[in-house]
Parts: sequence; structure tokens; C-alpha cells
Amino acid sequence: MRGTKWKLGAAVVATGWALTGCGGPLKYAVHGSPKAPEIDATIVADVNKDGVFTSLKVDIDHLAPPDRLGSGGKVFVVWAKDDKGKWQRVGALRYDGDGRKASIAGASAPITAFDMKITIESDAAPEGPSGDTLVGQHIN
Repeated sequence: MRGTKWKLGAAVVATGWALTGCGGPLKYAVHGSPKAPEIDATIVADVNKDGVFTSLKVDIDHLAPPDRLGSGGKVFVVWAKDDKGKWQRVGALRYDGDGRKASIAGASAPITAFDMKITIESDAAPEGPSGDTLVGQHIN
């Protein structure tokens, strides 16, 4: 009995260390907005607090072509809202029409806690996001 309690206690402590000590990237499973409710998105955010930036990787499945989802849409763009409330363009997703998938890897935002969204845009480098939001997620 005494050995069982010790093993259980050690397992609880080890689990606590595993959950709090590792850190590691943040992972989010997100569903689409009412504009595209069928999509499933996976967002991996690797926060670098010392360098004050976040690396992002986004994968989206079940995504219709941009021209079918937004008025005049041609590309999907990832945005991050800075601490002053201004949206910054992170990058455009690569779209695979045959697989109905989109992704971006190696993108980064110069902040560590922020709202992120993906919109449908008429070009890959717009000045600000359109109102056609597909995915939204708070990264923290």
C-alpha cells in the first residue's frame, strides 16, 4: 500500500512537470466562421517572449476556392492585431484547389499575445483586412 501511494504521488508530480515545464508551441483547433463553417483549421503558434515574436503555422482543410467565398476574393491572408489595435499582414496562405487545403508555415508576427484572423482578399498584399473573415483565434 505504501509503495502504491509513492508511485501515485510520483506520477502526479511528473505529470505536473510535464504540463508546466515544457512550454512548447501553442496548438489550436479552430472551425470556420459562418462564411465557411465546414473548414477545420490547425494553428501552431511558437511564442518567443525573449525575442518578442510568434512563429505561426496554419493548415486548413475543407476550404472552398476564395472566389466562391468572398466578393472578388483571390487569396487567403493571415492577420495579427498589434497591441495598439492595428491589423498587420502576416502572409498569404498557399491554396491547393484539388485538395481544398491551404497552409502557411514559417510566418511570424512581431508580438506574443494577439488576435489572429484569416480573411479573403482580392490581392496578396492588402493594406488592411476585408470584412470576409474565415477564421479567428486569440493567440496567448
